[in-house]
Amino acid sequence: MLLSITYSIITMALACFLGVFLANLILEFGFAKLISKPLAPLMRFANLPTIFSIPAIISTIDVRGGMSIVGSLKEKNGIEDSAVIAYKLVTRPFSTVFFLFRYYLPISIAALGFFVGSLFVALSFASAFICMLIGIAYGRLRVKKADFEIDMPETRRRDAIKSSLNSAIEMTKKVVARYVVVVAIVSLLVYFGFFDLLSQNIDVYTKQFGFSSNFALLISIHILSPMSSVLTAGEFLRNGLISVKECLIALLIGRFLFVAIMDYPRHSLPFYASIFPLRLASKLVMAGIAVNAIATPILIAVVILAF
Repeated sequence: MLLSITYSIITMALACFLGVFLANLILEFGFAKLISKPLAPLMRFANLPTIFSIPAIISTIDVRGGMSIVGSLKEKNGIEDSAVIAYKLVTRPFSTVFFLFRYYLPISIAALGFFVGSLFVALSFASAFICMLIGIAYGRLRVKKADFEIDMPETRRRDAIKSSLNSAIEMTKKVVARYVVVVAIVSLLVYFGFFDLLSQNIDVYTKQFGFSSNFALLISIHILSPMSSVLTAGEFLRNGLISVKECLIALLIGRFLFVAIMDYPRHSLPFYASIFPLRLASKLVMAGIAVNAIATPILIAVVILAF
């Protein structure tokens, strides 16, 4: 466990440093307007600064790096909390691209087969776009500074690299310090079995809805290990132990419960709290859980209607 935590801290530090350093270089050399141009209309439509297009694009490659850039921009320019929340929701499809090539495509297609795997990937992207629509609505309703734009320099500065390095180092120090503290707290909760107790209680209630034992088993496995549940679902399908409909619904419910019980409290909250104040970090986690709670029933209804 200690090795895993150490790896996580090192990964966080590298992602934060490289993300903030790159973003500052882009700003210093005046490339921001050029890079942000393709996504600028989307950002304006959601009442967000067009400069947020840069972390949105970067999040397709490195989700942590993208959010670190947002944290740096907020700290330097006093961007309101509601804009950060709206950004996170609006850019969900871009961060999903990162997980698509790293997890969804290599595992889902291979384990579930092309047809069912493609359906699961499509449902995952549909969830991301529902999140984006909710984020746009939230931004238009809650972000007050609709005309706010960050001043982006057009001329190259002689000390651009030095300034960018200093900014990245300072931001990384703050992020790592906060991250270590929050991870320590979460690790204590894991050690005392807090999250295991939650997952066990969820498993009991799931079985009361009349689904098959394999359905409940898939949900239980997904709460603890999404990758293992997808592999198990593939074996169930190949052996006729579960229907396609039950398989997809179980994976959707399992994904939501994993996000709400495991991923956001244990991983996202420490990450957000390392970049933003704890209050905003908590809001980001609650917003993520809320939009998933909205999207999941919609996707389940689609599966039920289709099968």
